[in-house]
Amino acid sequence: MTRWLSALLFLFAPSLACGGESGYTYQPTELKARPFLDAQTVATLPTRSQVEIVRRQGAWMQIRTPEKREGWVRMLSVRLGNPDAKPSGGNFLSVIGIRSRPRAQTTGTVTTGVRGFSEEDLAKAEPNPAEAEKLKGFAAKPADANRVAQTGGLSAKPVPYFDEDGKPLGAKK
Repeated sequence: MTRWLSALLFLFAPSLACGGESGYTYQPTELKARPFLDAQTVATLPTRSQVEIVRRQGAWMQIRTPEKREGWVRMLSVRLGNPDAKPSGGNFLSVIGIRSRPRAQTTGTVTTGVRGFSEEDLAKAEPNPAEAEKLKGFAAKPADANRVAQTGGLSAKPVPYFDEDGKPLGAKK
């Protein structure tokens, strides 16, 4: 019995180590020797380069190309899946890339932020009413939102408003 178990482990160990995820670059992407912006650039991968994701570290993915190049790329430069696959359609969630299949688990949480704005820039910022009006065009109509929610098996839940102290309105202070 242990002999069979050892044989199975030996056969499947490579796929367990790399996670089995694949993807492609959606823009020309620098392949770095290490997961740092100032690391040596090993190559520049062209748009739609197929990659195998070996592991993830923060906002970086260690990848391997079909040509056996290995290195690190920024996570936001890679899309999971096949670049030639057509959207499966059917509902809004699948079109924007949210699938009902379980996603691979990662070991960390990545957050990305806005760079290039100083405190002074933010203090001098002024509203742009024209751009705010454009945003209204992206709002979902209630009927469309309800249809998408039902398709995804979601149900409505009340969410309270919060005061400036972070307490739900109507709660005792």
